[in-house]
Amino acid sequence: MKAIGLTGGIGSGKSTVARMLRQMGYPVYIADKEASRLMNTHPEIRKELQQRFGATTYTAQGTVDKPKMAQLVFNDTQALADINRIVHPRVMEDFRQWSLQQNSMLVFFESAILFEAGLDRFFHSVICVSAPESLRISRVVERDRTTSDKVEARLRNQSDEASKCQKADFVILNDHNHLILEQLLEILQQLQSTESHKQ
Repeated sequence: MKAIGLTGGIGSGKSTVARMLRQMGYPVYIADKEASRLMNTHPEIRKELQQRFGATTYTAQGTVDKPKMAQLVFNDTQALADINRIVHPRVMEDFRQWSLQQNSMLVFFESAILFEAGLDRFFHSVICVSAPESLRISRVVERDRTTSDKVEARLRNQSDEASKCQKADFVILNDHNHLILEQLLEILQQLQSTESHKQ
């Protein structure tokens, strides 16, 4: 079994690629969704987050207070680093356990911050989904019913997509000139070949 990372900036279309992989029958672990689940259910994560940020990190219903957490990490790189230090190892352990239950030659891990969090070292190969910035902004404005100014602010808080794709083993161009499926099938063919892409 090969574990493959899937990443890309906001609005790049990595969720579209993840959905296509699932439709083809490949298991895909959505890191953001699973991290939220673990923050609500994992006793050690709860304990460490409350020790670091206080009991009010969780609501009276026992779930993470997301607005409060967002406020904590806004412009506070140390707070964000502390949350990642607490959550990411548990996410990777959860992914490892999940992978063992899958019956597939390839399993995929979708995360927007794969390289930023230093998680790329856990994967055989990494696929980066890329799209022109103007297209990414218009997609997110439509998807989130927000303004282009707010999307641009979010983009500034993410690492440069070009640098992500330079580090990746494969790049999928998600613009109006390239077919995603064609590119994805070619990558899957290479990943499934007997020769390892990355030793």
